[in-house]
Amino acid sequence: MTGSEGPKSTVVTNPWAAAAARADPAVGWARTATTEVSLTRARTADLGAVPKGRIDPRQRQVRITVRHRLGMRPDDPLAEALRRGGGFPGTLQQATDSAFGALKVDGQSLAPTTRLAPVVVSSPKQVTAEFTVTLLRQVKIEELLRFDFTAPTAFPLIVVVRTVTVLPGEWAVLRVEGIQPERQESELMRFSVGAYPVSMTLAPDSYGFPDVAEEDDFSWATALGVLTACALAVFLVRSLGLRWWQRVPNRELVIALAIAAPALLIPLVAEEWSPVAYVILFVAVPVMAVRHAGRVLPTSPPWTVRDLLTVTGLGVLVGIGMLSWSWLHGQLPGRTLLTGAALAALSAAGAAIGFSLDLGVRPVVVRLAALWAEAAIGLLALALWSRALLSGVYPPDSVRLVLALSWAMIPVAAVAVATRRWSRGAVVGAVVVSLLVQGWPTEWLDAGSWSLAVPRAVVPTIGTLPLDPLVRGVLGLLLLGFVMLVLRLWRLGCQVSAVRNPAAESTMIVVLMVLYITPGGSTTLADIDVPLPLLAITSIVAWVTARWLLTGPRTVVVEPDTQEEHRQFIRAALHKRLLLLAEQELYRTGRTRLGADMSMEEFDQRRRALESALREHGRHPETAFATAAGCTPWHNGLSAFTVSLLLSLPFALVFGWPEGTDLTGFLFDGRYLLTLPAFGFLFGYFYPRVRGTQPMTKALHLAAAALLTSLAGYLSTLVEPDIGAFDKAQVVAIVVGQVMMVCVGLGLFWEWRIMHLADEPWARVRNLRSVRSLAAPALALVLAAGTTAASSVAGQTVDRILKGDQVTTGQR
Repeated sequence: MTGSEGPKSTVVTNPWAAAAARADPAVGWARTATTEVSLTRARTADLGAVPKGRIDPRQRQVRITVRHRLGMRPDDPLAEALRRGGGFPGTLQQATDSAFGALKVDGQSLAPTTRLAPVVVSSPKQVTAEFTVTLLRQVKIEELLRFDFTAPTAFPLIVVVRTVTVLPGEWAVLRVEGIQPERQESELMRFSVGAYPVSMTLAPDSYGFPDVAEEDDFSWATALGVLTACALAVFLVRSLGLRWWQRVPNRELVIALAIAAPALLIPLVAEEWSPVAYVILFVAVPVMAVRHAGRVLPTSPPWTVRDLLTVTGLGVLVGIGMLSWSWLHGQLPGRTLLTGAALAALSAAGAAIGFSLDLGVRPVVVRLAALWAEAAIGLLALALWSRALLSGVYPPDSVRLVLALSWAMIPVAAVAVATRRWSRGAVVGAVVVSLLVQGWPTEWLDAGSWSLAVPRAVVPTIGTLPLDPLVRGVLGLLLLGFVMLVLRLWRLGCQVSAVRNPAAESTMIVVLMVLYITPGGSTTLADIDVPLPLLAITSIVAWVTARWLLTGPRTVVVEPDTQEEHRQFIRAALHKRLLLLAEQELYRTGRTRLGADMSMEEFDQRRRALESALREHGRHPETAFATAAGCTPWHNGLSAFTVSLLLSLPFALVFGWPEGTDLTGFLFDGRYLLTLPAFGFLFGYFYPRVRGTQPMTKALHLAAAALLTSLAGYLSTLVEPDIGAFDKAQVVAIVVGQVMMVCVGLGLFWEWRIMHLADEPWARVRNLRSVRSLAAPALALVLAAGTTAASSVAGQTVDRILKGDQVTTGQR
């Protein structure tokens, strides 16, 4: 993560550029520049604005203070520009980087870089301006710290040579690149540097580096990763079903993707071969996807001339943008561009009219003329863009736009295969999603995306991977694969038989394992050394608990086919429950009333009447509350998912809101919001198979499975000796409270829903006047209050564990 670079902002002209250009050469040579860099431990006041969960007490928090001083003569135009303060504070970063160069520092950024207002001191012989920059970094105890001093960006240079003094404090200078020290001591290094970049690496002076790093021969992380990968592969193969594998186009697609997948990893090994990966991802894979959809779908795309006109019209808008860019940046004169565009459009329209005039249908002729004219303007803009691309002077984000539009063909074909039809809405949605995969709208529409005058922002990262278009495209493919699994659950879940379908069960387990593919606690990632791509133990626990939840002892259940049958089953169950209560009451009161106000004959008469009525209903356990209530599995699963999500949303205040520089990063960071709702979806989708015969008993079994899976993510946190017992208890209390509140709330909702679908009041099964009936709602309220209390008193350690190493992006 870099130091001085921050988010892109509105372009403000550097007031120093014109002043430096007006200065006399002798005045310019009289300027002096010095930079002092000091490293100290970050104080409590420095960390006051840093989110608590971002501070790791086991790491070093370092404050880097940079003081730039510029000396000049009183008659220097630069001094007058400083006094006017034009553009400040918006141009502070631009001004310091243009005069002194930027300082980039490795390590995790705890807070944005801050800059004090420049301090100008004047005397009859000298004017001095001082700029102060502060950076906060967090590094591991054994981690090295690298400083990169970049070259000044001003042209002509404001100063030719600048003197840099580094005060390392508790650090020692380990190595330098491009630096010839003028003075070097244990607490000081001074050197001079010109208009070229240099760097130095610092090491902590109180940490002893071992000669040999001891590593265990056996790695639990690797073993768990291999096991999880194998389980995912097996369940993924099973989720597709035998009939899917029997189709030849499907097998060909799998083979083609298996060949293309390793090629996408080429940039990780040899960066110079990355163009091959770009061609495969943005050309070969879209072509394979469209070809597969064309072979599988029974009909051709229903595109009409109106659709083509719409597409070419959008192409015209993009073409006008490219023509304007070519004119603004002097690629061709404006008159030439207008004349060329008009000639191309008129020629194409005239040719279309000439070829179609024999048809004799005026609307068709007009549409063809408009189509050809729009296509001609689009092709002209494409030719200009290709020329700009070869010359190296092209709109900065135009390449990313072309790649995004090409990648959009993949989700278009995938959705068409999943829904068995081509859809215009799917095309529009796929284009929007592909643009979001490559960046948020703020990233697409900022000034630096389409202007060469704005310095390009450094590439953000996710973990250790740079978020370039290739990485974003690969992450988008993973997201698309997850969406396809959900669509498969939708297709299979439209039939009641999906509850017993092995393919649906395998698909659900894959979805759960993917959502739990990385643990939630930050210490888990740090202690067992699980990098971002490696799989975690929580996926395996999710697999085991889901299987346990669906493979328990089963009661024979007669599923109602319609809502009316469900209503009859519920009424019969309520009648039987009433008879059982009456029988219990008869035996309870018979102890005291027999011989007093009830004769034996009267008691036997009532007993025989109740037993006769119970024989009509059967003595088997109630099963009406264990059915799908006449609804499809998808409908039930979606209802349970929605309720679980609403119950989980308040906990986003505890675990932190998702962040990300694009759609994929945002969804990956927010996966914890979907884990418990995914268990809720499993509860509703496979409700008749979940352990238990009543909604609340099934919900408690669900709570046991979800709780075990959630706590598995904090396994190493619970055994970490550096974390206190009180902090561990708080973590467990918050996690247990969240799971129990969601599951108990879901069980109560499901009980109400079953009665509502049967057109019966909920009070017939849960009397709010009864203490026993109020036990479950009271438990949910107590858990919610306890979780809120535990969250409010949570310290920095608990906050960091719960929020975890969320996927945050930084500047490189």
